[in-house]
This record gives sequence, C-alpha cells and structure tokens, in this order.
Amino acid sequence: MFAQYNISAILICAVLNMVLGFIWYGLIFSKAFIQLMGIGPDHMSDPASQKAAVHGYFASFFSSILMAVILSYLIIFSHSTTALEGLKLGLLSWLGFTLTTMLPNHYFSMKPLKLALINISYPMVGLSLMGMILAFWRK
Repeated sequence: MFAQYNISAILICAVLNMVLGFIWYGLIFSKAFIQLMGIGPDHMSDPASQKAAVHGYFASFFSSILMAVILSYLIIFSHSTTALEGLKLGLLSWLGFTLTTMLPNHYFSMKPLKLALINISYPMVGLSLMGMILAFWRK
C-alpha cells in the first residue's frame, strides 16, 4: 500500500501547510493573535522565545508531514479521487479529530473565544486544502 502514496504531494502539502501558517498567523491574524495571547513587542527578541520558535517550526513541519501521510491513507482507503471528495475527508478529519481536541483545550486554558476561533480554523483550512490536493493528485 505504501506504493500508492504520492510522496511529492505529501511533501508539498506539508510545505503549503507551513506557508498557510505563516499567512494565517503572520499576516491575516497577527495583530489579533498577539493581543489575545498577551505577547509583548519584545517577545521574539528573547533568546528563549527564539529557541522555542525554532523547535516549534520543526515540530510544525513534522506534524504537517504526519498529517498529510494520515490524510493520504484515508484518501487511498476511501478511494477518493476528486478534489471535492478530498475536501470532504479533510473537513471530516478536522471535525472528528482536531475540533474535538482543540475546543476543550481552549476552554480549559481560559483564553478568549476569538483566539480559539483563530487557532481552530487554521487546521480546518489546512486539512481541507491537503485533502483536495492529495485526492486530486493521485499517482
């Protein structure tokens, strides 16, 4: 079954998910995210914050690869071959696994709902795009 995986599509999905994260948190929601997280303006100049960011980027890339591999497995298993079918699987994966784990965590962290919406909707878009690409770009 491993031969059915499209490694190129998986790697591109992982990179695109990282780009999406940059756009999501760095451009679209940067001001709101920083404010809601309570991050000060000198936060990224702190060496500990910089080290944590490097580790976070590596963990994020590894997680994106793993997410694309698992989603690819679901797409192969379900015989999905269209972008719409991939979109549905991406959304279902988000709904069944991501939303159900992230939403309670946000409530327990006692952070504003707006922050939860920013954080929870990012993987919804990412998984949806991944699903579309992985289903459409089969070997």
